Amino acid sequence: MNIIAVVFLFTTSCCFATASRCHGKDVPPSGERIWSDLEGELVQLFQERDSLPLSISRQNGNIEVRTKFKGDTMVTIAEAKMVKHHPDDFREFLENFNEAFPKVNPMVRNVLHLRFSDTREGVKSILKFPYPLRDRVMVHWKYLKMHRGKDEHLLIFSEQGNDDLLKTYLSTNERKKFVLGRTFLCAYWIQPVRDSDNRIIGSSIKYAFSGDIGESIPQWLQNSIGPKTALDS
Repeated sequence: MNIIAVVFLFTTSCCFATASRCHGKDVPPSGERIWSDLEGELVQLFQERDSLPLSISRQNGNIEVRTKFKGDTMVTIAEAKMVKHHPDDFREFLENFNEAFPKVNPMVRNVLHLRFSDTREGVKSILKFPYPLRDRVMVHWKYLKMHRGKDEHLLIFSEQGNDDLLKTYLSTNERKKFVLGRTFLCAYWIQPVRDSDNRIIGSSIKYAFSGDIGESIPQWLQNSIGPKTALDS
């Protein structure tokens, strides 16, 4: 199985405060502060993963997808516990995510660069939804930390602090044409798997999404699209 195919298996909870109080005024938190909060939420989400119902299990439990809907809010996590690739084999994909992701996930039309700011990148994603649902647009910040730990890489998306991005880069026509989806937290987390001699023998790949995908979706479609989206992501 090639690297892109592996990533394809795992790509597609919590709302965060978007401002802090300072001298009586709302001051948007910095990118570094938001990153730190998101990172903590991600770690907690995987620590509590057994609280989410198991939706898909493959390869004798090596691949698991857990998904839960509450209204229009979806929380899902997917994990491949062991993939026979070094974590650095995924660096090119993560570093070129905007161009690479639409090529491996049929639900994604495109991921567009908006601007760089404060160690993060603003991006706009267009997602294709099955008829009769309208396609979705998401505008969020992208945070990439290569070597979060030794041989460990982490990519996070979140709408937190995206008010100016929405005002500047989401047109009136797009607001009419698409449903605005919300990304509270979306992450791709690559960690090394080691043997008893501490040698790297592969990687674990973790994917998480928490967000409001917009508009009401029938229960039967939730049960179908939620787990499949996580597996395809």
